This record gives sequence, C-alpha cells and structure tokens, in this order.
Amino acid sequence: MDMYKWESVRLYKFKRRADKTLMKRKLVKVIAYIMVLTASLIFTGWTEALASDFPDVEKSHLHYDAVTYLTELGVIAGYDDGTFRPEREITRTEFCALMARTLGYKKETYVMVDIPFSDVSEGYWGEPFISFCYESGLINGMGDGTFAPAAKVTLEQAVKMSVCAIGKQDEALRVNGDKWYTGYAQVAGRYGLLTMVNQDFGENAGRGNVAQIVFNMVETGLAKMPAEDDNTETEPEEDPDNKPSDETEEPVGENVEKPSIPPEIVAAYREKDFSDVKTILVDAGHNYSGKDIGAENLKYDAKEEIITWQIADRLRDELEYWGYNVIMTREKMTDSIANTSVNESLQARVDMAHEALADLFISIHCNAGGGSGVETYCFAKSGYSGRLAELIQDSIADGSDLYDRGVKTSNFFVIKNTLMPAILIETGFIDSEKDIRILMSEEGQNQIAGAIASAIREFDLMDPIVEEVQTANELSAEAEKEQLSEE
Repeated sequence: MDMYKWESVRLYKFKRRADKTLMKRKLVKVIAYIMVLTASLIFTGWTEALASDFPDVEKSHLHYDAVTYLTELGVIAGYDDGTFRPEREITRTEFCALMARTLGYKKETYVMVDIPFSDVSEGYWGEPFISFCYESGLINGMGDGTFAPAAKVTLEQAVKMSVCAIGKQDEALRVNGDKWYTGYAQVAGRYGLLTMVNQDFGENAGRGNVAQIVFNMVETGLAKMPAEDDNTETEPEEDPDNKPSDETEEPVGENVEKPSIPPEIVAAYREKDFSDVKTILVDAGHNYSGKDIGAENLKYDAKEEIITWQIADRLRDELEYWGYNVIMTREKMTDSIANTSVNESLQARVDMAHEALADLFISIHCNAGGGSGVETYCFAKSGYSGRLAELIQDSIADGSDLYDRGVKTSNFFVIKNTLMPAILIETGFIDSEKDIRILMSEEGQNQIAGAIASAIREFDLMDPIVEEVQTANELSAEAEKEQLSEE
C-alpha cells in the first residue's frame, strides 16, 4: 500500500487547491458567526468550534485545512472539552451522517426509503443518514442483510463511499485485484481522494483522516453538492439526482428527443405504444476483452462479461420462445463492441437499440463491492421504465435465491440515453460467496433469465400509460431543451 501513502502525494498541488477555497472558507466563517448556527451536529456530545480553536488540530496539523473547512461548513465539530480528537475512530453510522450532511441531507425535507438492513431498527438515530447513503448508492451493507451500524468504519469503506459519491464506482469495478477494494483504492488515488491521508487500508479510519477524505471528495468538484452559498440550515437547489428515488421525476417520458439521435428515429419513437412489445434489445454488459471489461472474482475464476452473456443468451431463448424479436448487443460470448473506449462501447449499445427501433432495452450486469442480492435500475420510477423495473425486480427476487435489494434510479448511460423503456439489472454480487454460486450455475442463470422473461410478458399484457404518451407528444422544443440542459 506504499503507493497510496500521503508521503507520495504531490503536496504542492494540494496546497494550491486548498488555497483556492480560502476565500470561500472565510465567507462561510462570517456567515456562521452571523447566523449562530444551532443545527444539531453529527456526533452526540460535540460542540461547535472552528479548527483554529482545537488545541489538537493546530495550523501545522496535517488535516488542519480539512477540519477547518468541514467545521465551518457545519457538518463536523469538536467535543465539549474543546478538542477534536483526530485519532478517534468513528462508526459506520457516524460516517454515513458526515457524508449525508456534506452531500445535502436535510432533516426537514428528506423522505426516508426502505432499507434492507435487519440491524437498523426503526427510530434509530442514524436511520435517516443510512437511508440517504443507501439511496444514493454509497453503501451496500455487509452482504448478509445487515449494516453493522456500530462497527468502526475502515479506511477502505470510507474510500469506497467517497468514490461512489463522485460517480466513479464503475471505473473502480473495472479494476482487477486480490482485494474487494483494490479498484476503489486505485480510483481514489487517481482523483486525489487519498491526498494527505496517513493511514493504510485495513485500519479503522480516524476522524482526522475521515475529514480529509471528505474534504478531498468535495475538492474534486465531482460530488453532488448543495449550492455554494448553502449552509446546514438552508434548502439546497432542487436537483433531480438528489431527490429521494420515489420522487425522481421522469424527465419527459421515454419517447423524447435525446442528443445526437436522428430526427426520423425520434419521430418513430413518438408514435410507439410501449405496452405493445415486439422487439427487445438484450445487452450483455461489458465486452469480452479490451477497454470495457467487467468485474472479476479471482477465487472462482468468474468474469462479469461471461456471466452476463450466459444469462443474456438464456434470456434470448426464453423471449424467442414467446415470439419476440431479440437483438443481442453481443451475439457471441467472445464479441466486443466499439472497443476503443468505455464511452464508445456504451454509445454503440444505445445506437443499436435505436437503429432496431427496439421497444425495450434490457441490460444485464453483475454487481461488486461487498454486498449481496439483486437490484434493478431505471432512470426514473415513473413511466414505463419504472413499471418494467418493478416487475423484473419482483420476478427475480421471487424466482431465485437472490436477496431483494429493490428498484433504484440512476443516470447510467444506457438507461439515460435510450428512447425506449430501459432498465439495468445488477443480477448479483460477483464477489459474494452466496451470489457467485447462483450466477455461475446453470440453474441460477435459468432462474434469472426465466424471471426476466416472465416479467416482460406481464409488462406486455398491461394497459398503456396514456397520460405519459400524451405528455411526451405535447412537449415543446423549448421544454425539451431545458430538460436536457438539466441532465
């Protein structure tokens, strides 16, 4: 782990970044004094103070800038005795609270979602923070249906959550390694999340290093943050990506214009009835080789790109049996699509669906990162995509031994940029001892494929969503342009 130690980081670059936030911190300090912030802070027994007031975090301290910034932001504080205790270890719940408040959590407006952790009881003080982080895709749990809220957060767990917060989880999962967090560690180093962090992986994270990681996360500019002039008591600007999943709005329906799509294809999709399914594009996630390969389980010699194709191939058989026209993004297991870059590979899959005028887009993947179970993603829970996602998620959960992680929303490229109802299924965790046995077995793959096909049949027999089709057809060009700019 020497390559990740703080001594190897370019401190000059970090100093320049820290200096750029100096004026912002001074402004926040003035606001803090004027407003006399009284928000309850994330750790019981802490008292508000500036980092300069902490005798154990002086200006020469490695984490002084990070602690100062987060203290003035109002998301972290000191103890009643005036100390900060940078070496103190914190729990997983406490870290969720820090992450949630940094990323815009508001007690007054946040609506909790159902969380699948049996050891997080209703009314537990950290429940809303855990809910926020779960809904935001930052946490998976311990892989057995628990969260271990009182356990100490390890450095790798904190880093993993921060990598997810800046939207780089897929990048991390493409890295092969002998540890579940190898990819997260490499991506964290690449984006500066480990700058000034002086702990090794495998250790419980201290408060000083936790503050540093979160500060570095903010400094990347990639995390979804409240408005710059926001503080812990004001409502952030409305952002669809920060809404609870159940309230995420479909931007303008499935059949609306997206960038770089030929107008004749857009016109064709405006006339489609998505409840009358004829052609289905089945996307076996990732490529067999090259740039866009998937996650891997070295112990079982299991590769995501092989498992996804095997399930997709079984799904093709099921759907063709019922008379559907099936388009495969990877016709053979060894196929690779537009393999010069990940983005080109993803765009090619979207283009294939549009050129075929597919009625549905089904993307099959495997998850990774220490969790367990199946989850289905759509761009929004309203409309046809949400309907399809709910049906498929319920069908797989009922028809297999995979744990039900529910339906979630995301802006994954292939479900955000397609005109037809599109969903992405994370069929199970390739690094889970339980899930991998299901994912690699003929029986498990047949269960998953059969469940997806059954859900699509049910979707096809349902009545159309008339209101959504009308809304999409009546959209003005100005409204479409405004929506696309928000995306």
